[in-house]
Amino acid sequence: MKNIREDIEEVIARTQAFYQMSSFGAALIKVKTIAGLKESPALNLTDYQFPNDTQRYLDDCAQRQLNHWRQRLALPDDQIPALGPWYGMAEHSSFLGGEVKYSADTSWQEPVLSNPSQLERLSLDEDNETYQMVIGGIAYLRERYGDLFAPMVRGTSGVLEIANALRGSDFFYDFYEDENALIKLLDYLERAVIWYYGRQVDTAGDFCGGTMTGFGEWLPGRAIGQLSEDTTAMLSLDLFERFGRPHTERICASFDAAFMHTHALSERCLASISNIRGIKVMEISSDPNTDRAIAVFRRVRSQLGPVVPLLRLTREEILENMDLLKEQKTIIWYDALSMEDAVDMCALVRRELPVL
Repeated sequence: MKNIREDIEEVIARTQAFYQMSSFGAALIKVKTIAGLKESPALNLTDYQFPNDTQRYLDDCAQRQLNHWRQRLALPDDQIPALGPWYGMAEHSSFLGGEVKYSADTSWQEPVLSNPSQLERLSLDEDNETYQMVIGGIAYLRERYGDLFAPMVRGTSGVLEIANALRGSDFFYDFYEDENALIKLLDYLERAVIWYYGRQVDTAGDFCGGTMTGFGEWLPGRAIGQLSEDTTAMLSLDLFERFGRPHTERICASFDAAFMHTHALSERCLASISNIRGIKVMEISSDPNTDRAIAVFRRVRSQLGPVVPLLRLTREEILENMDLLKEQKTIIWYDALSMEDAVDMCALVRRELPVL
């Protein structure tokens, strides 16, 4: 198997064993950042004219990743080097149509629908610029850099999040003012997500019996991820279960497994989301002005379904919650203060939370 990591087969074997094992007290450790590395400058999206500069931008992204990985090849963590297209946030909805705006570090879509009944303004069109940038981008990176990086999808938002992007803030009135039209819109978006993400995963192809999802997490089979339910941070549990959950259930049922992205601010909805059949991993991301994700996880853990939690933890949080980590399987994302700190944390996790 070709990859920039010479120990990639060992990393893959440990990842596969992690998902297969039925015992607890195991963790995968992924060092996401390492202070002190000589990282390449961040790319500015406004320096590119999309879609004309797409391949130049993707090549620049690849060079940044190559520079990063060449400085950490001796680190024995569980991160799989993977590469997929990323243009901000707009691509999660603009594949249906509409104008995309770019800033230095993200993108967004101008609202397309002045009311939720305007389905004629949306289309599933393979000639759409965003579709070409995402699907074509996956294919380009796989062909050009497949000997160095695993091919990775971009991922997708859930139907509520896409509806929010298409409608803007007026979306939140639709639950009360135009429920029937909203239901039809969400039905359409469910089909659109399955179509759009299906094209992504088929283009990326199988990697070691699984899929490299949009946040670089490997899942077995033809998996979907990241699938995002960010909008639940602004909705009641009742609204999610009436308008969102049925669609998420059917989307997840269309694939072999799912990696779900959520936020600590969605605490009231986490149990409902986690009990959706097919979700294998659920990230709980920390947010400003609320408790850290690990604290939220502790509170809701007894209500969660059989998902593997993905948590971004500090050294202090890992040590303080070791009792909890030994009672489950966990994927840990870690930001190291130095290379020495990264190596030490990998050794600690291997010793205390081994994958057998």
